[in-house]
Amino acid sequence: MTESKNAGISIALQKGTFMSKALFVCLILVFGFISLSSAAECRDALVRAERLYDKGTLDSLKQSVELYGQIAEKMPDSYQAAWKGARSSRRITRMAVIRELSDMEQICAAYGKQGMEMAEKAIAINPGAVEGHFYYAVNVGGYAKGASIWAIIKEGLKDKAQKHLKKAYEIDKTYNDFVLVMHMGLYYEVLPWFAGQDKEKALEHYREALRLMPEDAGYRPQLHVLAGKLMLDQGVEVDRAMHLLRQTAACGSSYFSGKAREVLSEYGKPFPKTAEIRRGSKGPVAVPD
Repeated sequence: MTESKNAGISIALQKGTFMSKALFVCLILVFGFISLSSAAECRDALVRAERLYDKGTLDSLKQSVELYGQIAEKMPDSYQAAWKGARSSRRITRMAVIRELSDMEQICAAYGKQGMEMAEKAIAINPGAVEGHFYYAVNVGGYAKGASIWAIIKEGLKDKAQKHLKKAYEIDKTYNDFVLVMHMGLYYEVLPWFAGQDKEKALEHYREALRLMPEDAGYRPQLHVLAGKLMLDQGVEVDRAMHLLRQTAACGSSYFSGKAREVLSEYGKPFPKTAEIRRGSKGPVAVPD
């Protein structure tokens, strides 16, 4: 009788163990399916976010930032979501400045900060990749357009921007048509004198960018204005500066064309007339707003 009872208990235990194992397997399959489903949804979301970015309107860019942020929350290890969210934020601040929007400062402060946060996530995921470092640095610049250069110094962002810009330069200075070489120059130029301004270093980087950046690169108009003005300010390579500025005065970007004309007017230099531009005086094409 005792043996029979023990056998019954043993069978019950075996059944319980079997059911526990079966339940465990089922849970793995269920959560595995949810995980796979979530990953597939995030991949689809990344495609949608990229389409919104490519659309290039202010509203679509804002939507892409929101979507990249949602993906980053669901998939904290997604480098693509993190750096591309930072890229969208950067494009928003650039657009606000170039289009001289009435709420430019608020947009730059908000999206510059959001871009830095997304870039930090990207750096944490993949510190050896160029995108996170580059977009951190340029989003600091965007933030400064809204919060001021004094704010980034006070908040300790100046040194962080320099660190990440230099790191991006070390990793791959060819990135995005060598635009980060131009930003190295811009960094040294815009700082106040007491915070590390060095116009000689700035000009060195502008010259390097002029040498390396493709002639048809979208950032050429900005580079021409920056380099041309600094050359005139420093009284060096005046003829080259004039050529760069006159070329940009005839480019397809109303913003940088206007900036080139402002510099030429400031120095009392003639620039192409509208009629001459229409007849075919071509400058570099500006990167889309």
